[in-house]
Amino acid sequence: MMDDKKLNDSELENVSGGFIFNATNISGSDPMRPWEVIDNKNGNVLNRFGTKAEAEACARSYGSLTYNAMEINWNDVCSLRSNPIA
Repeated sequence: MMDDKKLNDSELENVSGGFIFNATNISGSDPMRPWEVIDNKNGNVLNRFGTKAEAEACARSYGSLTYNAMEINWNDVCSLRSNPIA
């Protein structure tokens, strides 16, 4: 998992939206902020939050597409990471 950081402009341009994922019980997750916003192109963690509502609000900030803020599971995260979308 990556550390919290701000994305630079070129990284932000490559983000097309965000899924949300409850990382509770996943090794390396933050127990105080288990809700993660996941880049829908490559599975990278964009941000972490203490509540689902906060994660949904952040994910929706990437655009109004219907899949933004869609909750995914660990298998989906692993699939995105092993098969990133160009």
